[in-house]
Amino acid sequence: MENVFQDIINENFPNLAREVNIQIQDTQRTTVRQFTRRSSPRHIIIRFSKVEIKEKILKAARQKGQITYKGEPIRLTAAFSAETLHGRRYWGPIFNILKENKFQPSISYLAKLSFISKGEIRSFLGKQMLREFITTRLALQEFLKEVLKMEKKDHYQPPQKHT
Repeated sequence: MENVFQDIINENFPNLAREVNIQIQDTQRTTVRQFTRRSSPRHIIIRFSKVEIKEKILKAARQKGQITYKGEPIRLTAAFSAETLHGRRYWGPIFNILKENKFQPSISYLAKLSFISKGEIRSFLGKQMLREFITTRLALQEFLKEVLKMEKKDHYQPPQKHT
C-alpha cells in the first residue's frame, strides 16, 4: 500500500516527492462492502508521522486539481482527528449562523473559528474570546446572542435529525 501511495505522489507531485521526506506512520485498506451493485476500489487510509506532510500533500492536490493513479482519476481527502471533529461540533451552531449572515466563517486546525468582520479576519480559540469580541459589535450580538446564551446556561442541544 505504501508503494501505491508513493506511485501517486511521484506521478502527480514529483517536486514534492524530492523536497519532502514523506514518512508514513501507518497504512490500511478499508473493508470491502459486501452488497454493492457496482464494483468500486477500496479506500487506502494513510497516517503520516507529521501533520505538516499531510497538509503539504493536500495543498498540492488542491492546486493541481485532478489527481491520477496510472492515468485514472482518483480523489485524495483528509481524515479528521477526534480533536478536529470535536472542535467542529463545538463551533457548529455559531458557524452556521455566521454563514447564514455572510461572514464567510471557517474552522481551522485546533478548532479555531475565523470569520470576516468589517473587512478583517478575526480568529477565536474559545467562546469566551468570541463573547468579549462581540460586545463591541452590535450586529454580531444580535445574530449570536441566542446560541451563546443557550450554551452559557448549558441548555443548548444540537438539532436532532428526525428519521
